[in-house]
Amino acid sequence: MSMLQAAPPESIADFLAVQTKGLKKAFGTNQILTGTNIEIPEGSISTVLGPSGTGKSVLVKHILGLLSPDEGEIFVHGRALSTMSRSEILALRREIGVMFQDGALFSSMNIYDNVAFPLRQHTDLNEREVRQLVEEQLDAVGLLQSFDRYPKELSGGMRKRAGLARALVMEPGIVLCDEPDSGLDPVRTALLGELLLERQAELGGTMIVVTHNIALAKLISDHISVLWRGQIIASGSREAIFNSPDPFVRQFLEGDVAGPLGMDA
Repeated sequence: MSMLQAAPPESIADFLAVQTKGLKKAFGTNQILTGTNIEIPEGSISTVLGPSGTGKSVLVKHILGLLSPDEGEIFVHGRALSTMSRSEILALRREIGVMFQDGALFSSMNIYDNVAFPLRQHTDLNEREVRQLVEEQLDAVGLLQSFDRYPKELSGGMRKRAGLARALVMEPGIVLCDEPDSGLDPVRTALLGELLLERQAELGGTMIVVTHNIALAKLISDHISVLWRGQIIASGSREAIFNSPDPFVRQFLEGDVAGPLGMDA
């Protein structure tokens, strides 16, 4: 009889970059998250899709540890945020790159210094090493020749790309893109989507894109979670979601006026 024992089965948590269980958050009487259960697969581009005002940005702030839930738990790579000390939360944030809606660039810094900022803040790299990493990221997003320009001198699309370069410069395991298409026309949204695909394919890791843009979600997503009224009502592969029979999902994806989503819903 063999003395070898079978390895214990791997938990689903081993394959998740982010997971929330029963997440609830209210501001006063306004209940935003109403029991959010989300599972973001490791190594994917996962989209959190839903209408405006349904809790997407509040969910992002919980993942970053910027907000604490009233109930429920957030896990990042299997670790519960509620068990982490303040210093551990700060360390975790260095492992998560964030691309904000408007780029959130420092107006007093040129693009080079904006992208270099996380490296100078959180590493001991010398300026030669910083320059190499910054130039690599700026070149990857097509902004190397604009390194000395300031945010006010850039178009909206250029600011988005600079924000993406800064989010990736620390080579984080998770990148959060909060409404990256905000303010962009359809062509530039498609170009940004292609850039997100290219950067994730090259660098790996997990990219979480929060949006209400159907075309962007269809272009880039490996996995989609649909958020409505503070709950995930559907999740799965891109193909599964775009073929979902759920009435809300169908209405939202097709832009139909008839269905559960109304002006006040």
